[in-house]
Amino acid sequence: MKWSVCTTGMKEHDVQWVLEQIDLWRREGAPIDGLELWEGHLEPHASRHELESLVEQLGQRRIEVPVVSGYTYFSQGPAEREKDILRIQKLAAIGRTIGARAIRTFFGHIPSAKTSPELWDESLLALRHAAKIAYDDGMELWVETHYQTFADHLDALQELIEATHDCHVKLIFDPANFNPDHIDPLQVLDAMYASIAHVHCKNYHWNHNCWYRSQPVSAFDPTGDVNNAAVLRELQGRGYTGYVSLEYFGRRGWSALLRSLVECRGRSA
Repeated sequence: MKWSVCTTGMKEHDVQWVLEQIDLWRREGAPIDGLELWEGHLEPHASRHELESLVEQLGQRRIEVPVVSGYTYFSQGPAEREKDILRIQKLAAIGRTIGARAIRTFFGHIPSAKTSPELWDESLLALRHAAKIAYDDGMELWVETHYQTFADHLDALQELIEATHDCHVKLIFDPANFNPDHIDPLQVLDAMYASIAHVHCKNYHWNHNCWYRSQPVSAFDPTGDVNNAAVLRELQGRGYTGYVSLEYFGRRGWSALLRSLVECRGRSA
């Protein structure tokens, strides 16, 4: 396993600033091998010249990009679905150029339990179409497990993967995203391991009564709600060789990210 950092929590900065942070963190001993790049960090580099420059900078630093983090849902009506499909087409071309394996997507914008069969089927059809477009361009589509989306519970994940196995859809497994619904992430990991292509790593003191008051803590803080050490042990035991990507957001998450970078030193991710 290898460590990466997700840049979706650094939206106020450009990709050059992110690369400078990676240089700094590495000098301090953080074992970062990859960047999960947010689409907004890539769009200013969408021209061929800009992408070539970015690829050169990544290569000089020996940084891999396992996945491009997009924001598509396929569930918000016909017009938005078409926009999502076009966005996947655009991100596939960018991702292929910078050597990424896949595009991150969400599936659905409401909880699976509140989804009608018609909305599920219409969204699934669009997701399958987008996945085939990405695969034809040498990329895969990876759905992030996330609360308040269709990919929030084990039964929904199993149905999703069964319906998309021929489209090469895989999962980004995020243990912390099961906590709001009181779901054991190790149970999901056990059932869905064969479909997991990428892993997110973060931790919280989650406030179930008032979500915005939830407090980020470092990935391996023993007082946190997510037992990431147990998750990594399980992944290691199963022979997982992909990336584990630290993912924190905003001012509240910054100190937790920095502490996580210290904690991951010497850990085999």
